[in-house]
Amino acid sequence: MHRSKQVLTLFTLTFLLAACGGGGGGAGGGAKGPDATAQSVPKSAEDVNGTIDKSKVKRELVVGVDNPYYLFHEDIVVAQEKGYFKEFGIDKVDIKTIEDPLPALIGGSLDMALYDSDTTIAAAKKSNTGVRFLSVYLGGEANILGVGKGINTAADLKGKTITGGQFNSRNDAILRELLTKNGVVPDQDVKIVSTGGQSNERLQSVIAGVVDGASVQIRHRELLERAGGKFLFEETRKVPQNGWAANELLTESPETVTAFLTATLKARQFITDQANKDAVLAMMTKKGFDIPSEFADAYSAENAPTYHVADGGFDPADMDKFIKDQIGFKSVPEGTDWRTYTSLVPLWRAQKILGLPFRPAIGNV
Repeated sequence: MHRSKQVLTLFTLTFLLAACGGGGGGAGGGAKGPDATAQSVPKSAEDVNGTIDKSKVKRELVVGVDNPYYLFHEDIVVAQEKGYFKEFGIDKVDIKTIEDPLPALIGGSLDMALYDSDTTIAAAKKSNTGVRFLSVYLGGEANILGVGKGINTAADLKGKTITGGQFNSRNDAILRELLTKNGVVPDQDVKIVSTGGQSNERLQSVIAGVVDGASVQIRHRELLERAGGKFLFEETRKVPQNGWAANELLTESPETVTAFLTATLKARQFITDQANKDAVLAMMTKKGFDIPSEFADAYSAENAPTYHVADGGFDPADMDKFIKDQIGFKSVPEGTDWRTYTSLVPLWRAQKILGLPFRPAIGNV
């Protein structure tokens, strides 16, 4: 599900910040350095504040989400519908669906943003603002080659045309790895082409016969099979690919950040309990999300606790590898230490409030 995006240049970020009237972090004035949002790192569980002072919580929030698919909105909707936000002091959360929410987060018009982890960390480094990655939303990465009718084996791919999206993107790279693992030599046994758009567009290209195969997503299985195709190769990796970030809110109201994460993680506990599938889908449909049966059937996979990460946490070794890979793909600047641009105290507080184990473990970052 990872979407390859070009990292914003420093010039672009500077321009956007100026246009939003901020001189760095936003309405507060001058530019913030990397340590502007630093909080004392707890040494033990006893050092983590397990309560929220609701008198210090911002009542209304505006958050940005880049993907219109229901999966990226459900934590907020469920938290709102079930009263979890009010439980922790938040009255209303307004969602803005924006292709790239980072400029608005940096400029100060968004309180929080849900976006690709690597792109967020890269933008935090390049902009030198207070943007910090907070917690993982999707921690599984599906690597799937969907193919058209008549392709049933690796041998059937000989001479065929496939795409993983744009050349030099992560999707392109991991598709090439998947081919190699299954005995197919990229650019020799198959012709790989570069295409724009996201996975839905790639699926339609396969169904329409524009390409013979493409990198697709879990929810596309039934749609592809109905058209006579199939998932030829597939695997799921542990990759902290997507998550929440904050900027000014982290320094202006850390209680609000903790309240938001606590409420949405409580919602996620409800969502990842497969017994609640029908209730969750009903809530999302009521809110106007189009969820065809094929997408509903993918619920168990897309909302598995290890994919739509139930605790918001991650393994530091997985993040190390992910960022290292993305540096290699030039999506993240050379020498980036993700720890510098990550704030885990709100996540640890939320985990403690909800009775969840600390992940990452305190002292293991």
